[in-house]
Amino acid sequence: MRYILLVILVALALVLVIATAKGRPAGSAAAAPARLDAAKAATLEPILLQVQAALDAYAEENGGLPAALEALLPRFLPRADALVDPWGTGLRLERDDLGDAVLVCAGPDRTFATADDTRRSI
Repeated sequence: MRYILLVILVALALVLVIATAKGRPAGSAAAAPARLDAAKAATLEPILLQVQAALDAYAEENGGLPAALEALLPRFLPRADALVDPWGTGLRLERDDLGDAVLVCAGPDRTFATADDTRRSI
């Protein structure tokens, strides 16, 4: 009698495992990093808008843009983490070929000057 109960419990556990596995779409674990990057990308725009507003305020008060984004601290931006993108890389203020200022985010690969960079003219 004891063995019959044990066999039934094992069978129920097996059915539960199979039913749970069927409910998951294939490759969901592999797609998780892409979904995470998409979510982080959605939070990038407010960060860039905040930094751009701080750059505008700095330029209005000082007659031009700073040489580096750190000059915005703490008067125009309250914290240094406001200058960090969602992937943990610091934003950069660069000049393009015409000398115009460009705010640059390295993107998901955390490397500047690659295809996934986000560049915003100031």
